[in-house]
Amino acid sequence: MAFRKNKYLRPVIGQPKWLTNRAVVFFFISFGLCSVLWMQYAVAWRFAVLSSLSVLLFFLGGESFLRSYAYASPKRFVRQVFWLALLIRLAWVLYAYFVYNPEYYGNPYGDGADVDWYMPVAKAGVEAIKEGNFHLYDLWSTTWGAAFDDMGYPFLLMLEYLVVGDWSDVFVPFVLKALMSAYTVVCMYHIGQRHFGEDVARLTAVFTAFFPHLIYWCGTMFKEAEMVFLVILFVDKMDEVLSLQNITFVRVLPASLIGMTLFGFRSALGLDAFAAVMAAIVMTSSRIMNTGKKVLAGFLVAFVLFVGMGDSLRQQARSAISSVQSSDQEVNMEWRANRGGKGQKQSFARYAGAAVFAPLIFTIPFPTYNAALEGQILQPTLAGGNYIKNVLSFFVILMMFVFLFTSEWRKHMFILSFTLGYLVILTFSSFAHSGRFHMPIMPMLMLFAACGIKEVHNSIRYQRWYNLALFVEVGFCVFWNWFKLRGRGMI
Repeated sequence: MAFRKNKYLRPVIGQPKWLTNRAVVFFFISFGLCSVLWMQYAVAWRFAVLSSLSVLLFFLGGESFLRSYAYASPKRFVRQVFWLALLIRLAWVLYAYFVYNPEYYGNPYGDGADVDWYMPVAKAGVEAIKEGNFHLYDLWSTTWGAAFDDMGYPFLLMLEYLVVGDWSDVFVPFVLKALMSAYTVVCMYHIGQRHFGEDVARLTAVFTAFFPHLIYWCGTMFKEAEMVFLVILFVDKMDEVLSLQNITFVRVLPASLIGMTLFGFRSALGLDAFAAVMAAIVMTSSRIMNTGKKVLAGFLVAFVLFVGMGDSLRQQARSAISSVQSSDQEVNMEWRANRGGKGQKQSFARYAGAAVFAPLIFTIPFPTYNAALEGQILQPTLAGGNYIKNVLSFFVILMMFVFLFTSEWRKHMFILSFTLGYLVILTFSSFAHSGRFHMPIMPMLMLFAACGIKEVHNSIRYQRWYNLALFVEVGFCVFWNWFKLRGRGMI
């Protein structure tokens, strides 16, 4: 839909064609090369279609939407992008519930790896409350062996089941996931507008609306959709508080309470969230946040955190630190190198570690274009999304250097410290290579990518670097797919 030009003095920039067209072309080059080189291990046609559609929708669909609403007012744009994101997610939810999950997993809720535990725990909580037993922590920790950072998602599911009863234990949660994910798009618009202006805010919102991974997790019973929503809601609300001239307890409390829920999903995530707040308070320029405001904000956040968490905070901190120090990453990689037989074990995995993951942490995982592991469903489904993340990482890395060399980082200390802090934790964890564990900060990476695209937009030199990055991406894609097949002794 076109808008009259008097809405804005100039149109808000969209996705430039030099970004979208080249990215799409190089996707098909990388996919085609891997398919031809190892034709005997080509993925099923449905995975190829899903990957291709996700790339086309993200780049070309996003470009079309931004161009159509270039002259829209901010209020109307936000409303339209929310409904667009919701419709996309509901369409995927319907497909996943009725077709995708039953066909590939034999049930409507998807992979049962963690879900077969989450759903019964939530239902046990429902039964306990109906019987008048509200000691859920004792029930879940003793009977089900749940740690504190495993209780957040079952608690949310339990509340949903209490409301809907026996009507639906999967479909209604799917719809709620879609709603949460669509509102995440709105939160990212607000964060982008607050820090970088309208151009970046709109590009960020569209990236978040169309990004395949954020859509995919709405159609499973994993906790990723809810976790991403709570993370971004916390970042949005706390960032808003830190940007205010007058900070009060009433304003700090809601944002801090949202942050505390993150400890129930992943302890390292909760620690990173509040560490980022403290880093922002200490290191933000005094011209942006004066000393009095820093002291008050730090005291209020610390007060709410320690009163709300108490001794649990110390336990969560010890657990997270112990996990990093216990060489879990090395043990996990060794297990991958030796598990099963041919086609199961990955002999090259033992060489992976923090030294390998650190320089690639903005970019990994790379797309899997082949059937390297029999029965593997998730990797070929999300291959297009991984390719998109790889491409956008060029702009994210570029912006990190821009922030560093221009000292602009002090203006964006909170969002930078939260994003980089989580990536550092991830680098030293057992899951640095797992796309699912990158999800909590994926919307933030979309924000920095949008910022980088604006930086590159008027620079011929940077655009040439982008061309080079696409060639490098093709090389990495081919190497990664060779790596997976060769490491399993399949070629």
